[in-house]
Amino acid sequence: MSKIRLVFLVVFVVVILVTVSSYLTLHGAGKNAKLAGNFDKAQLLYTRAEEHIKNNDTDKAVRILTEITDKYRDSGYAEKSLESLTAMYISKGDSKKAEAYYNKLTKEFPGNARSTQFQADLKGLKAKKFNYSLDNEGNIVYVVKSGDTLNGISKKFNVTVGLIKKVNKLEKDSIYIGQKLKISVSTFSIIVDKAKNILILKKDGQVFKTYQVATGRNNSTPVGVFTIVDKMIEPAWTKPGVGIIKPGDKEYELGARWMPISVKGYGIHGTNDDTLIGKQATSGCVRMHNADVIELYDIVPKGTEVKIVDSM
Repeated sequence: MSKIRLVFLVVFVVVILVTVSSYLTLHGAGKNAKLAGNFDKAQLLYTRAEEHIKNNDTDKAVRILTEITDKYRDSGYAEKSLESLTAMYISKGDSKKAEAYYNKLTKEFPGNARSTQFQADLKGLKAKKFNYSLDNEGNIVYVVKSGDTLNGISKKFNVTVGLIKKVNKLEKDSIYIGQKLKISVSTFSIIVDKAKNILILKKDGQVFKTYQVATGRNNSTPVGVFTIVDKMIEPAWTKPGVGIIKPGDKEYELGARWMPISVKGYGIHGTNDDTLIGKQATSGCVRMHNADVIELYDIVPKGTEVKIVDSM
């Protein structure tokens, strides 16, 4: 190759490198300028939204905060907007909308600094709403008569003693003549969706509360319409191939409560391993967190319908 050609090639390469470098510099500068512009716009919008929140103008605040999350995700204010939306609806007691924004926040911005507190606030909000509904909706007033007991009243109205005590804030089983008790006359039913690993408690046909559960591995939880045939607190359990396992033993899998259903060998119970909840990991039964199964046990009487489906 001649010296002239070599020099020409070198110059050509240098020109290409300079051109590419200039393009990248200009492109980066343009991108940075765009990000800076988006930050300024998002900051201005967020300030307006905060003013609307202070003035209790929810609709305007929601529109602006939603615009920020849609258009200015990389500005830093999208995360703050989702935090504000979650906090706003928690303060208003709207658990459904608060949870929707919380889920979006944790999905788009995992590791958010306020997510743990939001989770606790939401749990408290749901519990408050749940207890309020139990205490005040679908109840009649019953005046205690001579000879009445909580057990007798529960059988008369097909309601659990646990629910009577919960609704009336009773610490003990003792009652007195003339005492006014709120008695639930609602009908409860259960749907288990084993594809989603959830248990839905319905009250008078309407969704009342949803619990996360574990169901049978290899799709072994039976599908169909059954009923709760018995209710027991930590009964001795016969483990196939092992024998009788008593509560307190590390092998005991029934947890705090056991509610067999009308198909032999299956039922709803607590757990000795919370890490299994949300998975298809049992021998076929429906397994719940112990706190959840205690709550459910106190609400649903024997004979409650349990419908198990593959997916709703």
